[in-house]
Amino acid sequence: MSIENLPEEPEEIVDIAAKAGYLKVKTDIGDIKLNSHNSVEIQPKGTPFGAKVKVENDGSVTPTLTFDTKKLREPKKNIDTNKMLDDAIDDFWEGQV
Repeated sequence: MSIENLPEEPEEIVDIAAKAGYLKVKTDIGDIKLNSHNSVEIQPKGTPFGAKVKVENDGSVTPTLTFDTKKLREPKKNIDTNKMLDDAIDDFWEGQV
């Protein structure tokens, strides 16, 4: 999308940037993301709980508590594929396989 094709309303431009993922900030204390021109999401590190705040069209504010289930999963193991392959070749040549 070129600058000539951008919508005239600033809210629509912010919504496009938010959907593209450009309006995220990762800090030492957590992540902050602008979901749209009227909605922000805060996810602190070290806890699965977070918050969303949305300003409705009538001006009312809707806060929502969130729960990130991904933080409850075991961290992925780092697998050294080069070492794995070297060990398998060594085992093969030594007749262990």
